[in-house]
Amino acid sequence: ICLVGSLASASTQARVAGTVVDTAGAPIEGATITVTCPESASYEKILESDAKGGFKILLLDATKIYVFSTEAPGYMGDVREIKVGVGTMENEFTVQLQSQQESAEAEREAIFEQPGYKEYKEGRELFNSGDFDGARVKYAEAVALVPDIAPAWAGLADIDYRHGDYSSAMDAAKTCLEYDDQNAKCLAIAANSAKEVGDAEAEALYMHRYQELNPDDPTSLFNQAAEYLNALDDDKARPLLEQCLEIDPEFPECLFEYGMVLLRSGDLEGAKDQLNKYLEVAPDGKDATAASETVKYL
Repeated sequence: ICLVGSLASASTQARVAGTVVDTAGAPIEGATITVTCPESASYEKILESDAKGGFKILLLDATKIYVFSTEAPGYMGDVREIKVGVGTMENEFTVQLQSQQESAEAEREAIFEQPGYKEYKEGRELFNSGDFDGARVKYAEAVALVPDIAPAWAGLADIDYRHGDYSSAMDAAKTCLEYDDQNAKCLAIAANSAKEVGDAEAEALYMHRYQELNPDDPTSLFNQAAEYLNALDDDKARPLLEQCLEIDPEFPECLFEYGMVLLRSGDLEGAKDQLNKYLEVAPDGKDATAASETVKYL
């Protein structure tokens, strides 16, 4: 009777083998495979894939459904139900795991297929190709479909600013900031547009917010230095100009003003070097004439 019972029990078994790979088909070693059985709450087996990504398990009761949950560091998980034939020994399947980066990229691509986001993506491609008029049409379509797409508003602001329509650029930048109050591009365009239209209060507001978000940006450092230069305080302006040039050694405005600071401090050779470098990187810059005349004098 015992012998008959053993044979009956053995007949319900099945062997399962699996391989864990990435999307390129390369094996993933050290993946954790947790096997559970919905029909048996206490059942749990934990396996680990070998150097070839493989794992094996013997299911003692193949009449039931088993759940295989696979995880590996840096990858998205996989959960699947497995039902095999009783008494079978050649049950094999492959688990393909997508990396977290691939998953994030796939999600982004899926978003860009949605109305509004699709038009924004098309506008960005046109913008990058230099077709600003075509890009503006697409950006406008995007915000009409989904008004809170801040990057599309930023694109509109950028194009209008490039075309010299500063009022429109400022309006678009303000709308952008309503949806993303830390958008550095929109803060910069808002500040520069406010300057162009003569709104000193708005310029100061947006520039201050931009500087708080980008304390190490060369433009931000120059604008901070400019406040001290306007107040005739070279001592406080000098370290900001030096920091600006450390980040970007060819930033024209910082080169010119640093040269003038050195000139006023009595460092004539240092001033000459900085002004000559300014003329190299910005021969047609707004301060080129002043730099050239000063070098001649030195």
